[in-house]
Amino acid sequence: MANSTVDMMLDGLESDEESSPFETSVIIPNSVLNALLIPICITGNVLVLAAVWRNPSLRTPNPSLRTPSIILLCSLAVSDLFVGFLVLPVYVAIACFILSGSGFYSSLSQASLVLLTQLCCVSLETMTAISVDRYLALRYHMRYPDMMTSRRATCVAAIFWCKNVILSLLSIWKTNAILLVVVVFVALCLFISSITYSAIYRIVRHHQHQIHAQQQAQAVQSMNAEQNRKLQAKKRALNTFIYYICMLLCYFPSAVSILITVAYEPHLNISLYFDTIMFMNSAINPFLYIWRNREIRRGVLKILRKILYKTDEENLNNGDQ
Repeated sequence: MANSTVDMMLDGLESDEESSPFETSVIIPNSVLNALLIPICITGNVLVLAAVWRNPSLRTPNPSLRTPSIILLCSLAVSDLFVGFLVLPVYVAIACFILSGSGFYSSLSQASLVLLTQLCCVSLETMTAISVDRYLALRYHMRYPDMMTSRRATCVAAIFWCKNVILSLLSIWKTNAILLVVVVFVALCLFISSITYSAIYRIVRHHQHQIHAQQQAQAVQSMNAEQNRKLQAKKRALNTFIYYICMLLCYFPSAVSILITVAYEPHLNISLYFDTIMFMNSAINPFLYIWRNREIRRGVLKILRKILYKTDEENLNNGDQ
C-alpha cells in the first residue's frame, strides 16, 4: 500500500506541471495529520508499557490470570509504538521529499511498505488474539488456565512478529502479491474478531440474566466470590467491544483501498488518507486500554503524578535559587 500511495502522489504531481492544488488538498494536510499522530502514538504506548513494567502484579501469575492477556497487550503496545517511531515519520518524510522534488522518496517508499506490512499486521493480529483470549476466558473459565498460559501467549506473539517479518521482506520483490496476502489476513482477522465478539456478547447476555435472577433471589451482599469474579469478567468483556469497533473502522477501509488499488490502480486522492486512518488505531489503542483497564490506568496516573511532582519540585528549587 505504501508504494501505491506514493505512486498516486507522483501521478498527481506529474499529471500537471502546476501541482499546487494536489499538494494543498492531499499531501500537505495528510502529512500534518501524520505528524500530529506521532507524539500521541508514542506517548500513549510508552505510558502503557511503563505502567506494566512498574506494576509487578501485572507481570506475575496471580489468581485472576492476567499475565497472558498482558503479554498480548505489551506486544500490541510495542507494535503500535514502532508505528509512531518509524512508520509515521517515514510517511511524513516521503511527503516532504516529494514536495521538495527530491528523488530520495523512492527508497523511503519501499521502506514504508516493509514497515507497514510488519507493524500494522502485527497490531491487527494481536488485537484479534486478544479477542480470542477474552472469549476463551469467558467460555471456558474453568479450563482457561490450562488453555492459555504465559508461554503460549508468548509463542503466539512471537509467531505474529516472525510471520510478518517474512511477509514484509517478501514485499520488496512481490509487492502486489504480498499486498493481496495482507488483504486476506486483514479480512481473516476482522472475520475472526466479529465471530468472537458476537460470541462474547451472547455469553455476557446469558450471564447477566443469570446474575439478575440470583440477585432477585438473594441479597447482593451474599453473592459469593465466584459470582463477583464472573461479574467483573463480563464487565471487562463488554468493554472490549469498543476495541472491536475502532479496529473495524480503522482497518476495513484500508483493506478495501489496498484491494481496489491492486486490482484497478485508480487515481483516488482519498486513498492517501486510508493509511492515516489505519495509523490512528495505533494512537487510539493505548488510551482505550488506559481508560478501560483499572490497573493500567492506576499505573499511568501514578507515573504522571510522579513526573508532575518532580517537575514542581524542580521549579521550586529553581525559584529558591
